[in-house]
Amino acid sequence: MPVDEVAGTEVDTFVYGSGAGPAVMHDTEVGEIWGSRTEKFGSAWAWRAHENVMSLIGRGIDPLNVLIDRAHEKGMAFFASLRMAHPMDPADTENPFNWKFRIDHPEMCLTGSGAHAFNWEYEEVRDERFAYIEEYVNRYEIEGIELEFSFCPSYFEDGEEEKKSGIMTDFLRRVRQEVDDASRRKQRRIELGVKIPPTESGNRGIGLDVPAWIKEGLVDFVVPTLYEDRQIDPDFPFEWLVELTDGTDCEVYPTLQRAVRGQDAADGRMEPGAIDLHAERENFYAAAASYWERGAAAIYMLFLEWPHGPAVREVLGEVHDPELLQPKEKRYLARRQSKEADRYGYKSSLKAFLGAGESHTVSMYIADELKDATVHLYLRLMWSTGDDDMTVSVNGTTISLEDAVRRDLDGYYGIGLEVLLAKSTVRQGKNDITISLDARPVRLGAPIVWEKAELRVAHATPQASSSIP
Repeated sequence: MPVDEVAGTEVDTFVYGSGAGPAVMHDTEVGEIWGSRTEKFGSAWAWRAHENVMSLIGRGIDPLNVLIDRAHEKGMAFFASLRMAHPMDPADTENPFNWKFRIDHPEMCLTGSGAHAFNWEYEEVRDERFAYIEEYVNRYEIEGIELEFSFCPSYFEDGEEEKKSGIMTDFLRRVRQEVDDASRRKQRRIELGVKIPPTESGNRGIGLDVPAWIKEGLVDFVVPTLYEDRQIDPDFPFEWLVELTDGTDCEVYPTLQRAVRGQDAADGRMEPGAIDLHAERENFYAAAASYWERGAAAIYMLFLEWPHGPAVREVLGEVHDPELLQPKEKRYLARRQSKEADRYGYKSSLKAFLGAGESHTVSMYIADELKDATVHLYLRLMWSTGDDDMTVSVNGTTISLEDAVRRDLDGYYGIGLEVLLAKSTVRQGKNDITISLDARPVRLGAPIVWEKAELRVAHATPQASSSIP
């Protein structure tokens, strides 16, 4: 059971995605059970998922109540999460990720870049999602509900998003009223939150007026996240939400992702594919410490390596406490650029392409107090050679590369540099790392590809003041 995967850690709230798409995996009375209209499943996993759900329902057991009860037994609050969008061609009738409401109403789908997602101008579209929300808060003993706006987020036709944002705000008012009414009937508080893209401009661009929602008190918590790019990011940009929620009852729960970007394939370096690797504990510790330092009220975690082994459970048992994190070794890693993140204005300064005479700066946040710490800078520079004349500086101070540890990467494809930084060079808070390529071998026309920047922080191990007699 998924609840048991996190039971016994410091996880205090279990958030359950309602289904693999717009249909749900519980005994709904207002919508569609996932896979219920599929005659022939095209995969064993899809068939198995549906059979598991229906085997419980056939015995009079609602799978959602099983999860809710188990979470409560293990001392966790239970939040239901409902996707607000899920594009799927209405003509693809046999796909279990589709559902009858879309198949019956292709005229209500978007036609532009968000093709096949529903157009929220239609009242029927809003009513269909609202019915699930109403069912959750009235029929089930949940502590909260999350509206998932960040998955495939297209709600209005291209160019109409900001002008139509009032439609979504009105929908949030309607949901807030229903949640508050259910709370009064049950005589206990039910939380209402939203999961949204990570930047203010990115939300405006899809028709979500998040500042208005917070100002009006429509939401109790906000979860900035990005589905399409799962790189862990100690510099994840959620401060705009911390500022908006200051002085309100709304809290910010930034998402701590689970992946790091590996070394790119050597061929075609200008447009390479990339490999995502599971982050190490030190990556999680660094990002979590940064989140707490920059104003997170809680940390939201998803996409962790499944099933959760000892390493993941250890992370889940430690990232909740800033004081516990302080002495731990950490790896602050600059995330790499992705087209998916760029869509929302979520920019990254890597990868960078440097020709002779060019320079580039990467900014990285360190949460640690560095009084008794050592800090190493790690760089990965593809196409770099020993004949490059290059200057590396941290916060304006030039770093000597004479004592740097140099490693060849993948044959001739690049180098890795490791440098111990002087205490006066690096600081708690924002740090700027600059590389200037002063000269390059005359006949070498390829640029250096700055692919990785990482600051590794290690704290001194406390020593006993005297020996034990």
